[in-house]
Amino acid sequence: MATSAKKQKLDSSDEDSLPTCPYGAKCYRKNPEHFKQYIHKKDKLANSTSKPDSTTAVDTSKLPPCKYGSNCYRTNLLHFAEYSHPFGSAPIKNDSDTEDYDSDSDSSVPRTDEILLKKSFSNMTDSERRKLVEDAFAEKKRLQKELEKSRNIIEEKEKEMEKLQEEVNRGVLLVDGEKEALEGNETKYFPLFAERSYKEGSADQLHFRLAESQFYRLLGGNNFRITKVEYVINPVLVANFKEAQEEVKNKRGEEYSYPILAFHGTDQNNITPICENGFKVPGDKGFKHKTDTGYYGAGVYFSEYPSYAMSYIRGGSKLLLSQVIQGKIFKCQGLIQGRPCEDNYDSHTSPCKKEIVIFHSDHILPQYIVHYKQVAGEFRYIKPKEKRKPFPGGRKLKELFEEADKMKASKILSGQHFKLSGRMIATQSKIKSLVERHGGILSTSTLYNVIHVSTIDEWKKSTKTTTAITGAFGGTTSSYAMTVREDFFYDSIIEGEKADPENYALDD
Repeated sequence: MATSAKKQKLDSSDEDSLPTCPYGAKCYRKNPEHFKQYIHKKDKLANSTSKPDSTTAVDTSKLPPCKYGSNCYRTNLLHFAEYSHPFGSAPIKNDSDTEDYDSDSDSSVPRTDEILLKKSFSNMTDSERRKLVEDAFAEKKRLQKELEKSRNIIEEKEKEMEKLQEEVNRGVLLVDGEKEALEGNETKYFPLFAERSYKEGSADQLHFRLAESQFYRLLGGNNFRITKVEYVINPVLVANFKEAQEEVKNKRGEEYSYPILAFHGTDQNNITPICENGFKVPGDKGFKHKTDTGYYGAGVYFSEYPSYAMSYIRGGSKLLLSQVIQGKIFKCQGLIQGRPCEDNYDSHTSPCKKEIVIFHSDHILPQYIVHYKQVAGEFRYIKPKEKRKPFPGGRKLKELFEEADKMKASKILSGQHFKLSGRMIATQSKIKSLVERHGGILSTSTLYNVIHVSTIDEWKKSTKTTTAITGAFGGTTSSYAMTVREDFFYDSIIEGEKADPENYALDD
């Protein structure tokens, strides 16, 4: 019986040789064999669980005891770094007790971060148990280091996001190379282009979209397209502008110090000198009136409406978009030809408010050079020139044509209409035969879906002529879907698939 087994006395020699039951006098076991294999005294239990084992490299005395003691069935290695387990008991191969133990995990789905044992603690030898505990502590220490490392990475990322958000809020999100430009003393130009994909936190995209939205928002019905934006950084002008902004803030109040973005139209040859040296106002050395002395005051004229600025540069294709501090504004009621700034004011506006007159050069910061052209048809993305396929040149171009001409007939160019311009590497009849042999159609139409294939010289000549005509008479440029180089044909045929026209585009 289990009761008599509990009361069964053992010789002192037998008692000393047996391991201690982790439950001592409170042991709940009913299997008689259990009481032959373990002693059940409180003092032995206390001694076995409270003192650090001298033969192990780790101290488990401060850990809470596992309620299963040496019979622990757990297979998770880290369990043995969280709870103490007594040593000195023999491995148990078979235990006839049938007890309900807690699951090793709170979930039926196994955790991927657990290191599971192949043998339970109760089935291990004493040396295996000691090694197990040492391994458990080592693994726990490793995981703690990984956790600390992960926390540090998260903290760094959070700091980066906070810094990025702060920069966005302050308007100082920098493009690559801008920090170095601001620390130098030379004017730098950063070319920006329209991108189809949205890149969160991209300073390039934010600057391009800012200039683009300012251009289109107040453009009106004219069919113009931005081809490129140059972001201008002149460290001297930036410093002067910020100083002037602070002065206006202290004098007028913060709301008067906020700049606006406004366009300025001028001869294309003046744009670079303005970006390098800043605007000149009447009274500055070297200032010259281009047209008149100023209908609404003797200052530098800007407009938030790009079409107003365009009227000063017929035939041009660039506008300056600048930050302008208006400060306290005087609204003109009529013409005040050539007059200086009104007393106790910082700037003037025309009666319709579409023209802004600035009288202090430090209140102007050239920020963007907006490249545009007048077009018909739908908008398309253009790859920057540096990302396009380089032009192969005369000899290589001839080799490409000859190789393409040897290829078997195909449908690579099937259904696509093309129009040829200029003297190409082969006669137009040979190119016509090549294109038609691969499914293309030569056309004289200027429909939107026609790809214009041109030599570079012919394209430059036609572009120059068209720009002059559209500037003088307000016409529209070619309505072709795209203008590309002739090697577009040859590469498509040689590679066996239609090439990306954007890699061969002829554009500004």
